Amino acid sequence: MALGIVRGWWRYHACMTKKAPGDAPADERVWLEDVLRSRIPLAETMKLSIAALDADGIRLDFPLAPSINDKGSAFGGALASAMILAGWSLPRLLLRRKEISADLVIGRCELKFMKPVYGAYSATCRWPDASDIQAFIQGIAQQGKGRLDQSVTIVADGEVAASLQARYAALTTQNAKEAS
Repeated sequence: MALGIVRGWWRYHACMTKKAPGDAPADERVWLEDVLRSRIPLAETMKLSIAALDADGIRLDFPLAPSINDKGSAFGGALASAMILAGWSLPRLLLRRKEISADLVIGRCELKFMKPVYGAYSATCRWPDASDIQAFIQGIAQQGKGRLDQSVTIVADGEVAASLQARYAALTTQNAKEAS
């Protein structure tokens, strides 16, 4: 019985860490969508789905219905949440890939709303530059905390409807306890 559990765990571990072409783990998309939808209830309520996760970045898709406001358009808070989730996803994946246990939070952000959204929409975030990723990981390794700036856009009907400039911070478990 115990041997079966160990073998099952090993298959799971190998599956979750196996590298696919383009250096993305084969089940990374499935893992991330599960994390977003099961650990962040708002993502499930908003019916988030990962439409793309590749070498360019991530695109999260959302239907309008869960986010509709009294004007028949997407609620600004829902658009902000969608962008924050997209921006959070990439550094979260970086932490997972490096096997770093850290709390990841948004430290600050600036939102711009350019036009109303009357249908389904996407939140898109590109991977940071390699030098920014290196500084993020190095900060965590040396100081127990790292920061990463992200830019995210909301696209609806082929046009940018909103944007977010945000700084995410990763704190190792020890540093997170000291900060609280």
